[in-house]
Amino acid sequence: MELEPIENPIVIHPHLLQRFLKHEKDYANLLALYSFYLYHAQLQKTNQPLATDEFTRKGMNWAIDRVKKTKKLLKEMKLIEVVQKKKYYYIHLFFIYTKKKIGEILGNSTSQNPSETEDLSPKKETKTKPKNEPKLLNSWLLYCDKNAIKYSKNNLKYWNKKLEKRLTIDQQEAIYNAIKNRWKDFYVVAIKDSKYHKFLGKSLMMEKDCDTLVDIAFKEKRFIYQFKNIKITTTEPPSKLFERYGYDKSELKKAPIVSDVKSKILGLIQRF
Repeated sequence: MELEPIENPIVIHPHLLQRFLKHEKDYANLLALYSFYLYHAQLQKTNQPLATDEFTRKGMNWAIDRVKKTKKLLKEMKLIEVVQKKKYYYIHLFFIYTKKKIGEILGNSTSQNPSETEDLSPKKETKTKPKNEPKLLNSWLLYCDKNAIKYSKNNLKYWNKKLEKRLTIDQQEAIYNAIKNRWKDFYVVAIKDSKYHKFLGKSLMMEKDCDTLVDIAFKEKRFIYQFKNIKITTTEPPSKLFERYGYDKSELKKAPIVSDVKSKILGLIQRF
């Protein structure tokens, strides 16, 4: 049997599915209701389909309370907006894939009729992330989206500037602390006040020479030290690690362990 091609597929971005998953037990309801709205938007050829609560209740075969609760969550996530026109209530969908975009995703070439253009998301929903974005800024943006904290392109530039050229561990402390305290902004200590920046550029002589520290991160109660030539993971904090094994090439030229070995050899020669 030959299957007929799907002419009008409904596409939901993986990022949106991740946001639904964060709501745990409400995940299935969010996905179902959002898909229902997308389907009727497609049928009505608009990004503002007429879909009252009663119409949705019958179509989904849900209790009215379930419809209202799930719709409220979608509104809080800034995915839909309820628009009243006279006595009717329409569901405004901020983003719908166009036929052209769906064709690109599926690898098909589909014609685009101007009247069927459906990508009508407002500018505030299409946030362009800056290039070379710091590693942990995504975690902060997910937190903002989940907690309905509004931000713009200027916010992104400001946050990006605060985090750029900062050690990963400084980024982690700033963002995790803000998320823990449910703040609307995060605060990074000045470089001069950082406990870690003074170790940048230093090297270690352990079993193998660890040449020039470029970054420090912290994961699962362990420090991760990234050098130019090697990465090491240990529970030992920077102050203790560099006190025992550290050296600065700009000052000493050679690792302390090499100097110690030479001193011992000279000492042995002098004895004889």
